[in-house]
Amino acid sequence: MAILGLIFVAVCLEVAGQMLYKAGLDRAAPIHGPMWEIPNLLAFAGSALTNWLVLAGLGVYAAEVFLWWLVLAKVDVSYAFPLTSMSYVILLAVAGAFLHEHVTWERWAGAITIMVGVILITRSAPLPH
Repeated sequence: MAILGLIFVAVCLEVAGQMLYKAGLDRAAPIHGPMWEIPNLLAFAGSALTNWLVLAGLGVYAAEVFLWWLVLAKVDVSYAFPLTSMSYVILLAVAGAFLHEHVTWERWAGAITIMVGVILITRSAPLPH
């Protein structure tokens, strides 16, 4: 059960990182012109990397990576990684609640399908290393 807790914390960190990225990038300077042109890409990167929310998101992701290493040191990746799909479900709820994004019934139907898969995966016991 402890490994599921670590995976859940890692998933929550992934969601937090995405929310911080989105909040920071919503406040970033708009990109004028095609994104694939080097000057526009550099301007976008500069704007993003000077935004404290984006930097906080990077920090959260760094913590998530370290935690993920701990998970992978304990169980098979074929067990652990599919469980990260819970982030899709949690992110739908959080984006709707905090970013006021419109989450359609199709997205919720997909989230329910994902959760059925997560339940099936967790029914198989992870093999500890």
